[in-house]
Amino acid sequence: MKKIFMYSILIIIFILFFKYYNSNYKMEYKLDNYIIKTVYKNKRFYYEIKDNDHIYNFDIYGKRKLSKSKINKITIIEDESFKCIYPTIKDIKTYPLCYVNNVYTDYNLIESDLLKDYKNDNKDDGKPIKDFVYFNNLNNNEHIALWNYKGYTIMSGKSYRNVELFKKDKYDNTLAYLYDKYIYMANNDQNHEYNSLVKLDITDFSHETIDLGYNLDFDSYIVGSVKKNIYIFDNKYSTLYEFNTKKKETKIIGNNEMGFVKYENGKFVPCSKTEYKTDKIRYNNELESNYVYKSNNGIFKTIKNNNKVNQKIINGDVKLLKEFNNKLYYSNDNYLYMYTPNNGSNKVFYYYELEFNGNNMIFVYND
Repeated sequence: MKKIFMYSILIIIFILFFKYYNSNYKMEYKLDNYIIKTVYKNKRFYYEIKDNDHIYNFDIYGKRKLSKSKINKITIIEDESFKCIYPTIKDIKTYPLCYVNNVYTDYNLIESDLLKDYKNDNKDDGKPIKDFVYFNNLNNNEHIALWNYKGYTIMSGKSYRNVELFKKDKYDNTLAYLYDKYIYMANNDQNHEYNSLVKLDITDFSHETIDLGYNLDFDSYIVGSVKKNIYIFDNKYSTLYEFNTKKKETKIIGNNEMGFVKYENGKFVPCSKTEYKTDKIRYNNELESNYVYKSNNGIFKTIKNNNKVNQKIINGDVKLLKEFNNKLYYSNDNYLYMYTPNNGSNKVFYYYELEFNGNNMIFVYND
């Protein structure tokens, strides 16, 4: 009886500990002349700091600890041209938050010896002399695949590997789609029409060919994905296909005889053929972003928790490609960059034809 009672107590303690350790929370407190708000939700910490002149905000992704995360010190860094605050949080790496001429600006964009100790030493060795150069700036859980006309150059950690999938070059890679860690693409070794997809795992380089059960014209496009299904519209034959990635089965869900549907507001609704043939509509089931990015003589980032704070993060207008949490991948002048709030923009790779033929060439996946 005592053992049963002790086991029951241990189970209750474990349940309470688990719920506390995984629960979301909000708190507001004062530190010196600042009012600070912290919100933890779904493995994301959002911090907002107010003083008499400005509002600063930033976020960090990670699991919560047993105690709630609080800013315990704020250091001011300033001269006549800018003002920054540097928040300190126990066991969490942070970075300066700055205003320049009343514009919230990433500290990596500010040239000042006062900020030198907070920045990483990113050397620029000039323009590469090779067609492709990987700069070894990814972690092992970051994977980037670059289309190289017969397959992909896949980068991760401190190395990269070429994976050849097809016998002949193909410049147009629009019939390729990243779903989870897999790239699904039309079988480019077939002519005029294709009846199979090639599936590539960009984490372990394995690949397979999947029979579609239908002949599709290469004049088609991938509409997007919803849950485990990928949708392809054949423009020549005016047919909408649904490919189930789990069952590896294909079925027709739209044509001239049965009519057409599109995914909108969480469900499929009737639509016209024109929306696929002329408008080239697309839809997907990706998670909603916590950010808004806008281009206006530079790239500005807004954290949706407070849309009044707009931060300049990149100088110049560039091509935005992918985001993951608070990482942003973009291309400019034959380089792919990865931006993070801690380190600013770092080169990932150089490819001599990226600017010329950059459409659907890059696929990014984070474990």
